[in-house]
Amino acid sequence: MQFLQLVISGIAQGCIYGLIALGFVLIYKATETVSFVQGDLMMLGAFGGLAAMTMLNFPFWLAILSAIAAMGLFGLIVERLVIRPILGQPQFTIVMLTIGIGYIVRGLITMVPGIGTETHTLPVPYKDVVLNAGGLLLSVEQVVVIGSTALLCAILYA
Repeated sequence: MQFLQLVISGIAQGCIYGLIALGFVLIYKATETVSFVQGDLMMLGAFGGLAAMTMLNFPFWLAILSAIAAMGLFGLIVERLVIRPILGQPQFTIVMLTIGIGYIVRGLITMVPGIGTETHTLPVPYKDVVLNAGGLLLSVEQVVVIGSTALLCAILYA
């Protein structure tokens, strides 16, 4: 039973990497450019959700939806104003531009007092909730990650 729990934990961890890979593939298929700013934008979205919960007192789900909407808008602005004007330039130029945007995002986040240089945990409402499935203990976080990955893969495949 312990081996099965370790396998499920590994699947959940792999699903997180799978979601990141889906983001890279989606960006590449849409723009035919490799974007190295994706990780920094994910970090910015996570900090946006954290700020919405801790500073604006948004409930968890509203903070998540707000962060997703804000990052969608931010990504659109970056694509239209920064990346699109240089499409057609050598691929190296676009790659270096996305790396530079990442440095800017990281630099701006570290300038925010009390947020940028500290490690934070997003206060999830189901953090310590565990499901017992026939002696197999599954954290709700694992179930949500695996289910979300399966759902997004199905949506993108359809």
